[in-house]
Amino acid sequence: MKKILIPLFVTILSVSLVLSCKKSATTNACANTNIVISDSVTNYTACPNQIMGSITLSASGSTGFTYSKNGGAYQASNVFSNLSAGVYTMSVKDANGCTNTKSITVGETAGPNFINVRTIIRNNCGGSSCHLNGGNQKNQNYDNECNIVTNYLKINTACVTNSSMPQSAPLSQALKDQITAWVNAGHGYAN
Repeated sequence: MKKILIPLFVTILSVSLVLSCKKSATTNACANTNIVISDSVTNYTACPNQIMGSITLSASGSTGFTYSKNGGAYQASNVFSNLSAGVYTMSVKDANGCTNTKSITVGETAGPNFINVRTIIRNNCGGSSCHLNGGNQKNQNYDNECNIVTNYLKINTACVTNSSMPQSAPLSQALKDQITAWVNAGHGYAN
């Protein structure tokens, strides 16, 4: 038998591992999120029994909302109570950290007749030792609006019935009529 020699060639395979890095663009998770804030406000009322204002928020456009007032900590509750009259910056944040902010005003519910009477008092009773700016003539001071409500009968008697106030001169009939309208409407802060 004849021997045939076959050269043995060893082939070494060279394997190159090519790592492919794909540069990913930075994405903003909030780019397509549009959080819409809606609100319901209860206005502040000073008298006769102080009613503090409140803001109740609702949000749409995403999920997992938390709520914040004036940059404070976020909370699960969407109700903010015990608020005085003023402007509040309210924020809503979703589960992804996307936010939206809205300025909301808690108003004061002083009624038009009360506002007229308050203006009459401010314009006519602010002299020294009178009823404003710390003045306490006849133990009456009207710096606090609730004192105007509480003393409606004294105001009506002195300014309308007896025409003895203000001391400088009696009020015009038009101003007396404004006081009478407030008294007849219920002489309250909201009247």
